[in-house]
Amino acid sequence: PLGLYSELSLRPPDLKHSAQARLNPSRWKLCLLLTKVKLEEALFGPAAALQTCEDMLHRWQSCYDFSRLSDTDDSSSLPAAEKSEVSPVVRKASIHLNLPDFQDASIGSLSPPSVAASRLEAAFSEVSEVSSSRRQGPSYIWTTLESIWLQSGELFMADGRLKEAQFCIAEAGLLFPNSHCVLLQRGRLAELRGQMNEAKSLYDEALAIHPAGERVLLHMGHLLVKTGRVHLGEKVLRDAVQMHSTSHEAWSGLGEALQALNHSEASDCFFTALELEASCPIRPFTIIPREL
Repeated sequence: PLGLYSELSLRPPDLKHSAQARLNPSRWKLCLLLTKVKLEEALFGPAAALQTCEDMLHRWQSCYDFSRLSDTDDSSSLPAAEKSEVSPVVRKASIHLNLPDFQDASIGSLSPPSVAASRLEAAFSEVSEVSSSRRQGPSYIWTTLESIWLQSGELFMADGRLKEAQFCIAEAGLLFPNSHCVLLQRGRLAELRGQMNEAKSLYDEALAIHPAGERVLLHMGHLLVKTGRVHLGEKVLRDAVQMHSTSHEAWSGLGEALQALNHSEASDCFFTALELEASCPIRPFTIIPREL
């Protein structure tokens, strides 16, 4: 785990080599892949990270043999998934991911980013059959799948593919409809589509569930400032700074709100944001799951 913390400060190609070295095929972990996705997005863009999301869907399915989970639930003393991890899976999983090759007819050759996205859509269509059915086995199986759906949706939004992002977020919502993470992503999607009132309503719901959520506070504050409710946005962003005092994004957002109000304190906020950003990693350490 300590090695991962240091990797957050690396730059390519060192980071890519380090991440690949830790992903030994015989001892992979989905949590490591989720961390890898965050780093790939920062360094190589959403298209490259989507390929890892595709890999995560394959691995999630191959890890959990649903025929073995039929008689287990969250109260089981020994999760069936752990049994499958310590013994070979003899029977085939009930769902199979078939990823055909896609070709761009306009140029007559394969385009890697578009192929990755198309393959990911094909994988989604089959994994969604599992996630929309009755959940079996311990809850961490499904929180992991939720994380994959939400991460994929976030990458699709970053890539401007809102329809695909909506599909991913909807699948996560089927698993955990009251998750503040799902509500946050739904709000972001609504905001990107210009549906500001719906976005605010969704952010409000997310804050009601998780009042201290940094990302929810930041998105809510920015939305309020953007829609002309600057004083209210300033209040939300001050709350973000108070609860997350080392977040350069919170300080920068507060500076923007104060600048819109012609407040002299804005420059101090921007200076604090610059100082904090200079020493922060390319992604927060919190992206590393606790179980590591």
